[in-house]
Amino acid sequence: MDFLNEFLVPYSVATVGSIALKLLLAFSLGIVISVVYHWTHMGNAERSFTDTLIILCMLISVVMVVIGDSVARAFSLVGALSIIRFRTVVQDPRDIAFVFFALATGMAVGASDPPIAILGTFLISGIIMLLHWWHGRHPNRETFQLTFKAPLDSAFEPIVRSIFSKHLIHERLIHQETSKTGGVELRYHITFKDPEGCEPFFQELSTLEDIQGIKLTKRLS
Repeated sequence: MDFLNEFLVPYSVATVGSIALKLLLAFSLGIVISVVYHWTHMGNAERSFTDTLIILCMLISVVMVVIGDSVARAFSLVGALSIIRFRTVVQDPRDIAFVFFALATGMAVGASDPPIAILGTFLISGIIMLLHWWHGRHPNRETFQLTFKAPLDSAFEPIVRSIFSKHLIHERLIHQETSKTGGVELRYHITFKDPEGCEPFFQELSTLEDIQGIKLTKRLS
């Protein structure tokens, strides 16, 4: 007991309790961040990464408590932490955002600003959940590049336009060049209404006598 009293001489009971509450709050908010990541992650979320978010949130809160108002401690910790090298490459920018999310939350907790930590965690988590729901309702559609040759006269345009309107949700002319044979080569970026509508569109466009050299390729970017 005497040893414990000597060990805690620089700290009052209130200070020790405050540090413990900060750690508990960082732990709780870290769980919230981890759960939100797990719910909104596309694919199987790695347990090691979700655990890291919780641990990181607590560690940063401890670092902020240690730094306090001391500029010298801040520079010392920056120098000490700079020797750490992470061998795991984070390939998804979204994962990096969650790492910063945990860092910012831990900093707010450690800086004795729990309202910002709590409000920021739940508000940002709500926005992330909303974005996840939105992307689920409106998934990204694949874009294709369509190239074909047509006659110079504009008689074919109404027919092609009707096929476009039937199958496409978006089309944009990106290239037009007059060929030596007297026709015109057209290149479009197109997006289908139905993900399975590629083959019917191609077949219907191929039935037009004046349309030649039809090429339909998926855009890589």
